[in-house]
Amino acid sequence: MADEQYDVFLSHNSRDKPAVEALAQRLRQRGLTPFLDKWCLVPGEPWQEAIEEALLASASCAVFIGPGGISPWHHNEMRAALIRQARQRTFRVIPVLLPGATRPDEQTLPPFLELFTWVDFRAGLEDGYAFHCLCCGI
Repeated sequence: MADEQYDVFLSHNSRDKPAVEALAQRLRQRGLTPFLDKWCLVPGEPWQEAIEEALLASASCAVFIGPGGISPWHHNEMRAALIRQARQRTFRVIPVLLPGATRPDEQTLPPFLELFTWVDFRAGLEDGYAFHCLCCGI
């Protein structure tokens, strides 16, 4: 995996994996290369190191926020992405609201993500405009 390059790292709460995986499939169909842990982690390899390498090998990071909020590991990925964005301005961190998430002004987004324009899939994963916005951000 060390030589792999990704268009986007998909950071998410494991409870939101079905929605994130569905969007990852659509990104692949669009010709983009997403990093999704379920698809890319190699059994028997140290997963934490592989995730850190994948984040560094990604051109952007989509931080998915669903009804379950941000899990502890998800939070660490988000913070690492924000640190990279602060050091490398061309790296994009894209907050993505999934169905069931509350409105951003109702404190859905962690404070550090409030500075970024979000993609809103709260109306459903099939929202074409939201998918277009996600692809443009990537």
